[in-house]
Amino acid sequence: MYRIPQTIPDLLKRNVADFGDRKGLVSVLSRTGEWVRHTWKEMDKISDRLAAGLADLGVRQGQKVAFMQSNSAECYYAYLATQKLGAVFVPINIRLVPREIEYIAGHSDAEFLIFGSNFQPQVKEIKDKVNLKRLIGIEKEGEKMPDWAASFKKLLETQGTPPAVSMGPDDLADLTYTTGTTGRPKGVMLTQANKIACGRLIGNAGGAIRNFYKNERSQTSFPFFTSTGTSSTLMNWLYYGFTLILEPSFDVLAALQTIEREKSTFYSAAPSMFIFLLDHPRFKEFDTSSLHHVSSGGSALPEEVIKRMQETWPGVKIFNFYGLTEGGTGGTSIGPTDILAKLGSIGRPWPPDQEARIVDEQDRDVQVGEVGEIVLRGPNVMKGYYKDPEATRETLRNGWLHTGDMGRYDEDGFFYYTDRKKDMIVRGGFNVYPVEVESALYEHPAVKQCAVVAKPHPKLGEDVLALVVLVEGKKATAEQLIAFCSDKLAAYKRPREVIFVDSLPLNPMGKVDKKAIRATHLSPGNPAGKS
Repeated sequence: MYRIPQTIPDLLKRNVADFGDRKGLVSVLSRTGEWVRHTWKEMDKISDRLAAGLADLGVRQGQKVAFMQSNSAECYYAYLATQKLGAVFVPINIRLVPREIEYIAGHSDAEFLIFGSNFQPQVKEIKDKVNLKRLIGIEKEGEKMPDWAASFKKLLETQGTPPAVSMGPDDLADLTYTTGTTGRPKGVMLTQANKIACGRLIGNAGGAIRNFYKNERSQTSFPFFTSTGTSSTLMNWLYYGFTLILEPSFDVLAALQTIEREKSTFYSAAPSMFIFLLDHPRFKEFDTSSLHHVSSGGSALPEEVIKRMQETWPGVKIFNFYGLTEGGTGGTSIGPTDILAKLGSIGRPWPPDQEARIVDEQDRDVQVGEVGEIVLRGPNVMKGYYKDPEATRETLRNGWLHTGDMGRYDEDGFFYYTDRKKDMIVRGGFNVYPVEVESALYEHPAVKQCAVVAKPHPKLGEDVLALVVLVEGKKATAEQLIAFCSDKLAAYKRPREVIFVDSLPLNPMGKVDKKAIRATHLSPGNPAGKS
């Protein structure tokens, strides 16, 4: 009798059985820079060898394995190998500075860290500050890793099979860090069941099936370290068994060349990426007619972009997704039937298991058109925050995930995203929490007060604007404050504009009134409202 897969290794086994000789992964090999094409059988064998090598190094079930590497085939080798051992995968944002990396490695209780050659300086700086048993370096061809790092290449050459591990759907699979409202990253615990549900639901929402007779070829450059990379993209791929074409990074010409070469049928990207593609002067030189599905996520898809996509790819099916890490990237989606009829909508919950409501401060359902908080329920929702029961209780209440995002719904049950309860900024698909930026600015001796808000950007969606009140008698320039953040924040989090003000508006509770700031500094005609 058929058995529904219960764990991530079960999904891989099913694809090996059903689609063993089908190409599973097309990506760049970080070690050589060459593109590789692996069948599902090959992915199984490669990850077996790596799992055996990691086991020889001491990786055991339940231990945390941190991972820091840019998009490459090695990302998928490492993920599958870690899951085969029943270890917990901890992806680290490759754009973070050393002290941010140190916090995640320490807070997660990671005992192993696999890192790409390009990130050797950051790892060297933090390796003696956290309790890591072993470090494993993904070296480049002709390059020798330092004595303090084991060779990833040698682990891939391990003979034998990994030890048998007994695990179930409730076992922890991933620990993915997302910045919280306190300014410190929070570790989102996702179980095997959460991850599998994510793959099933997002694929179903986007029209995917396990197709035995026609193989889809899905291309993306979403960073592997994000929840989109390790949950949406990876789990959709594992659940439905199509060919995944993983770009090393987003580059317009390289993306167009890859679509033409691989005859990609599905392309997923952030709205800003689609704008860059369509705006490129050489766009029409490339054959992109193989595409019949495109999907967007990370922020709202503007009407103008939707219409341009439809003109460029007549008949293409356009999807837009809303989700968050705590929801196993789960949330809502809108497809080609409704995307223009319901302009501005983020759609409806993923069928069949995702549920969504909009509630007031007392968790009561609001009326049609009223703004409230979006809450989610479903098998993809996180187990909780790692080592943070208070934040878990605050976020998971009465069986629902409180997203902190504000929205409304219409008479047909379509959801509309209106604002962020937590003032999060989405810059080019990357989440930036103002409080984290503010915390870094407050470390400067000349900063008395500061407030960070989103400013509109025509291609990135939003950018980071900081308003600063200086300490009396002290001076600082915008350039100096931005530079001051360079070793404290990843580049995408740093302010792109600083406005000096005499004071910040306060609400009756004595808190900075960001609504008033937006009204004053981001109004039409104000320079800060322009990009």
